[in-house]
Amino acid sequence: MLYQWIISLPMMVCLFWCIFFAVRAFRGEDEPRVKYTILLFYFASTVLYVNHWLFFSNHETTIGTYTYLLANLCVYPLYYMYLRALTRTRYTWDNYALFVPAVLLTIFFPLNLYFPTRIFFAIQVVWVWICGFRLLRATRNRMDNTYTDDRSHILKPTHAMLILIGITAMVSMALNVLGRELFDGSLLVYIPAVLMSVLLFSLGYVAAHTTLPIETVSQEENHEEDKATTAETDELMFKIATVLREDKLFANSNMTIQDLATAIGSNRTYVSQCINRRTGLSFSQYVARYRVEHAQQILRDSGYGTDKEAIMDAMTSSGFSSDQTFYRVFKEITGETPLQYRHNNLQ
Repeated sequence: MLYQWIISLPMMVCLFWCIFFAVRAFRGEDEPRVKYTILLFYFASTVLYVNHWLFFSNHETTIGTYTYLLANLCVYPLYYMYLRALTRTRYTWDNYALFVPAVLLTIFFPLNLYFPTRIFFAIQVVWVWICGFRLLRATRNRMDNTYTDDRSHILKPTHAMLILIGITAMVSMALNVLGRELFDGSLLVYIPAVLMSVLLFSLGYVAAHTTLPIETVSQEENHEEDKATTAETDELMFKIATVLREDKLFANSNMTIQDLATAIGSNRTYVSQCINRRTGLSFSQYVARYRVEHAQQILRDSGYGTDKEAIMDAMTSSGFSSDQTFYRVFKEITGETPLQYRHNNLQ
């Protein structure tokens, strides 16, 4: 009884998330691409682990073997499509190329021709792992060029899941080499069954709680190249500096690239590219320098009763959303903590 329950655990976890994301898709709670790709991922995973359960229950069939191999060649490409949907990145040729092995399997399996699924599976895993990390890094850069506060924490769980997926895939490949027969009827099957169940549940939990802010600049916009002359760029940088320094737009902790673009009558892609090229900084790094400059003015003021009052006012009036961010950014730029700077520069 325990054996049957353990071998069915990954299947039940996948089925749970499949139903969960199907309900969310029906209610329209997620962006279309996100909800359908994660739903397809868990549907393929459910098919995969249903066939695992059938195999270890001694009910394996030819159609079961085929659907098992097909699902095995689809789960990683589908997860990669989910990552691209989550990060609002358009699909490219590599998304569809990852499904070629599944198409070839569909053609050659009925003909009983040899098909090296393990080799293709290994290629898929490596490709998804490398491209997945690049995708998340590019998305963090996009967020830095959209917001002034640090929002990289949003993608940290997804990044951790991608690491676990890679590790799990390597273990899975090793087990495939050994063969499922080695675990059939053995208590050894408990180990991969429980580990995969935990991973699959964690993936679903992270996916259910991860949403990127809608204002994040899309990859399509980032690919647009401006043709501005040096004079036009100089004029734009002057407007940006004027708005930040005189209007103190940076004091808004929720300030975005769109807020700055609207204030100077430009578009956010143009503004972001201009800042990046002229200063070598991201939008958030550039604005942080204005915030620190303003905080320094306050910290030099000897009119405060205590250091704590001065530091708190410097943080809040400069637009920093948290004391941790304030201390980290201030030290990165000045080389001193706010308290050290105040003691060394009191007027």
